Amino acid sequence: MLSNNQESISLEALVEILRNLPEQDLQRIIALVEHSTESPDEGLPIPSETLCCPHCSGNHVHHNGFVRGKQRYVCKECGRTFGQTTGSVRYKSKHSKETWEIYLEAFALRLPLREASRKCGISLSTAFFWRHKILDAISNGKNELLLCGQVQEDETYIQDNFKGNCNAENNLATRRKQERSPAYKTHRVTGHRHKRGKSTHTRGLSKQKICVPCAIDEKGRTLAKASGRGMVQPRHLSYALSSRLGDDVVMVTDKSRASQKFCDLNSLPVVQLKAGIKGCEVRGRYNLQKINNLHSRLKGLLAAFRGVSTKYLDNYLAWNGFEAENPGLNRFDLKKILLDKMQAIGSCSTYLEIFHKPPLPFPAAG
Repeated sequence: MLSNNQESISLEALVEILRNLPEQDLQRIIALVEHSTESPDEGLPIPSETLCCPHCSGNHVHHNGFVRGKQRYVCKECGRTFGQTTGSVRYKSKHSKETWEIYLEAFALRLPLREASRKCGISLSTAFFWRHKILDAISNGKNELLLCGQVQEDETYIQDNFKGNCNAENNLATRRKQERSPAYKTHRVTGHRHKRGKSTHTRGLSKQKICVPCAIDEKGRTLAKASGRGMVQPRHLSYALSSRLGDDVVMVTDKSRASQKFCDLNSLPVVQLKAGIKGCEVRGRYNLQKINNLHSRLKGLLAAFRGVSTKYLDNYLAWNGFEAENPGLNRFDLKKILLDKMQAIGSCSTYLEIFHKPPLPFPAAG
């Protein structure tokens, strides 16, 4: 045990050492100290009265020993055990919390996967898996979302893309049960290749385009979902928006027949504006500016990736919605929001679930 005199001498010596450090090393120490005060190490026990069960949300939780140096807990209501990472995006991950925080910052900055993998010291395939693990969590968090008030709705169209389907089994080092045709032959209407992202062979709005109905309410909450092929149909809007609209909704759309029919079938009040004609795009307090801005954000996001696979399109729509709902924030604020979201996501996607997603995220008849 140090005496007061020895402790003061040690502190003075430490201060002198810090004064003589280069600026870069001093900043690293400051960052480490700040990080150590943000949250306790996950190996240390958290008071059980502050926890709730990730399985049943019960509050009757007790300590249940340690496994490999990490505290375990048991819920007295459902009888299930869990750890501090259960129900979070880091569940069953062998990488440290610090590595995940670095990756979340890279995610907030939209860094390419190769750069993110270098910063975190992980493989490229792990960086890809983590991206979609996070995006799945964001997307699943919108499953109970209800839009309310004035809701602007319009659809946009994304080129279909089947990259990553043919060699999924090879990437996972599993043997194919049987030879199968490439996804572009079985799921693309024309059955031809686009040759590394080149444009379609069919002019205009064809079945090679994926219809994506998008909606945003007066509080800025967004909803977007890949729903079918080609020109928008009432069934596409039903697939994306059914059970997601509150009782007080007033739909604001363009003059499409599909929107009018969808609103009639669901007994929704609708205000239709003539898009593209000056003086007809605004009617009083009704306009389509928010939804047009959401579409612009989406096209900018997808352009940076040189096209995304259709089976992952819903994840990128959720990413676009997350950024639209949290505008004007720096990377530190976005990382903090992501950290909070990733702590309580319920069940997180596994490696196999992500890589074995179907080539089309909607019924094939769409």
